[in-house]
Amino acid sequence: MSICDRDCFHCKYDDCILEELEAVDYDEQRRIEREIVFPQDRKKKIVAAYQRAYYKANREEIAAKKRAYREANREEIAAYQRAYYEANREEIAAKRRAYREANRDEIAARQREYREANREEIAAYQRAYYKANRDEIAARKRAYYEANRDMRRCRKDKQDKEVAQ
Repeated sequence: MSICDRDCFHCKYDDCILEELEAVDYDEQRRIEREIVFPQDRKKKIVAAYQRAYYKANREEIAAKKRAYREANREEIAAYQRAYYEANREEIAAKRRAYREANRDEIAARQREYREANREEIAAYQRAYYKANRDEIAARKRAYYEANRDMRRCRKDKQDKEVAQ
């Protein structure tokens, strides 16, 4: 019985004796088709390599042009982004929710690290905000207190009953 050495380009048999192809064979076949049979992909690779080299050599110049364009067309770009967001609001929100759900632990870790690293800055910002908006905060607290007065009474009555028992 003959055994195939799977070297099809240097096969010692006139006719192939290989009965079935394996996953490795299919991968090799696809690679050969991409590189040899469909040369358009090869041309795309050459163009992509040229573009990468050009970008690498002219990175600062390209970045400066992009900054200048964004600065000159700031309102137009902002209007386009607002229109896109309005047209695709549900889809964008769904993607954000899915990302937050999938990466909940990583996001929480990043937030925790940021808060630990910038504790003084955050506290200073909160003090400044409270100082600047003291009256509004007090009004919000009073409104909440008034709106939830009944809930506080129920809670207090419940506590009094527990103490009496």
